[in-house]
Amino acid sequence: MEYLVYRSKALVLPDSASCQSIVAISAMKNLLFGLTGFLHVEDGLFIQYLEGPPRQLWDLYSRLQFDERHTNMKLLGHGELRRPRFRKWSMGYSSSNVMSLKEFMAEATFKKTPEQASCAEAIWFLMGASARIDLGISSSV
Repeated sequence: MEYLVYRSKALVLPDSASCQSIVAISAMKNLLFGLTGFLHVEDGLFIQYLEGPPRQLWDLYSRLQFDERHTNMKLLGHGELRRPRFRKWSMGYSSSNVMSLKEFMAEATFKKTPEQASCAEAIWFLMGASARIDLGISSSV
């Protein structure tokens, strides 16, 4: 099992039908391909974590590079996993109403911007956002 984290410029708004479609269709397709992950949308930025079998994971990453709903895709990091981090989420989703990446980066990383987030910082943030949803502290919609 492997994981990857990328950042891109979102060309859809968090509350838009296009964004909701990304989440719904991705959840169904990820189930079929044995992938799990989590997407955060905030201030024109996507941060996405994906994990699963290497071939399916990298095939998806290749397809995402041609998705017209975002641009300037940058791979923040990737590696091997012993067990999934997001096993409950075929495609988890959050926006700043769950947890703000901008505030997280400012407080946790000495004033770095969301665009400067490292792979580890992105993973910590997404795990925090998913925990808030799992615990019922916040809703993903």
